[in-house]
Amino acid sequence: MKKLVTFLALTLSCVGFSTYSVLDTFIVVKNQRNVDINSNISFSFDNPSIYLPSSSSSASSSNGSSTSEPSSSQNSSSNNPVQPNYYEDLTPEERAALFTDEVVYDDDVYSDQDIYIRIHRLRDEADTTNYYVADIRLKSLQYFKTALAKNTFGQNIEERTSDISKANNGILAINGDYYGAQEKGYVLRNGFVLRESARSKAEDLAIYSNGTFEVFKEADKSLRSVAESGAWQVFSFGPGLIVNNEIVVTPDQEVDNKSMATNQRTAIGIISPLHYIFMVSDGRTKESYGFKLYEVAQIMKDWHCYIAYNLDGGGSSTMYFHNHLVNKPVQPTGWGANETIQQRKISDIVYIGK
Repeated sequence: MKKLVTFLALTLSCVGFSTYSVLDTFIVVKNQRNVDINSNISFSFDNPSIYLPSSSSSASSSNGSSTSEPSSSQNSSSNNPVQPNYYEDLTPEERAALFTDEVVYDDDVYSDQDIYIRIHRLRDEADTTNYYVADIRLKSLQYFKTALAKNTFGQNIEERTSDISKANNGILAINGDYYGAQEKGYVLRNGFVLRESARSKAEDLAIYSNGTFEVFKEADKSLRSVAESGAWQVFSFGPGLIVNNEIVVTPDQEVDNKSMATNQRTAIGIISPLHYIFMVSDGRTKESYGFKLYEVAQIMKDWHCYIAYNLDGGGSSTMYFHNHLVNKPVQPTGWGANETIQQRKISDIVYIGK
């Protein structure tokens, strides 16, 4: 009897701890802070003002997140020189055709005086997976933005990609790095430093105020130093897929040991400053298996990205364009012909908008 009581006590303890861990990681809202990251959109991208928490007034929570209001400091992006001509690959006629005086759009194209987007709906050569590529050209990086679920920074604060996009008047949106599912990892959005605590093995993407990309390891750089160099966005998911025109993932590499070999994916890449690629694939269904990381890297390479980066995938992978869902996000309930297509609630998006 005594052994039975001990066994039951240990079992209940293990179940209780497991339940708490799941709730703590995925359900309980922590470190909540309202942040209007769009208030920094109007700064000059030739000489940006990056918002950093004041070292004298900021406090840190248990997970290293700043709890202070940001204060401004003037910085330059001299480490990332601006290209002399963002559209040197286009003739004047081609450039004129991209940007239109009036707003023009349909299910696959959007253009106005400052933004051009074309959605390509594709299938891989093996005829196993559907994927979607958004070819994006901008006249200014101010149209390349991020947004937080419920306009609030914190763990487990979530909304669907489409709802966050609508709330921010997005034209095109994809899911971000789902920072809220992690207690650590750099978070810098629209010039605001939101979390400075590093993950030892994290490989991040910095998008600088002159439109260039950089893949770096959090172990090598502080977020503050990256921000002071002119970073406009920093995402902490990874890994980097292409660096300096070279694929840097191996054929068998995955995000972690628990990841599926083929999956729904979201990736972002740069062809040249102000010319970007967003890629989202379907997966986990008989119609569309999904991709390995290496296959995503090959696609981004085929689109001439000289840097490309893997964002959160799986059930998070979503592309939303001009008020309609482009891809078919499936939640991890197994493979089957009758999977429910629905968006996962996430903590942040990357979007194009005004």
